[in-house]
Amino acid sequence: MPPTNDEVSYLKQLVAGLEQRISQLEGGQALSPAEQLRMILMGPPGAGKGTQAPRIKDKYCICHLATGDMLRSQVAKKTPLGKEAKKIMDAGGLVSDEIMVNMIKNELEHNEECKSG
Repeated sequence: MPPTNDEVSYLKQLVAGLEQRISQLEGGQALSPAEQLRMILMGPPGAGKGTQAPRIKDKYCICHLATGDMLRSQVAKKTPLGKEAKKIMDAGGLVSDEIMVNMIKNELEHNEECKSG
């Protein structure tokens, strides 16, 4: 059976990506683990996210951001975002994506641990 156009296209894309990576490595442009690794741990409470994240962080020397930790920190510091989030949480609601995105952005910009990725 001959290959489909999708298979050929996928293989061409894969080869191009590998050639680009080889060029980076040969040119001394190797990326650090922090530049290469993007990971999101998701799961219900008690699944092990909080146990595994510090291990991954230490092994690869990468930044660890936990949205729950960020919320608690912002609320404790009584920042404008923290005050807004506290009102919502006290009412039993879910904090909006807009508030969470702003908290994450703030952490990425100001958290010393995140300066290198």
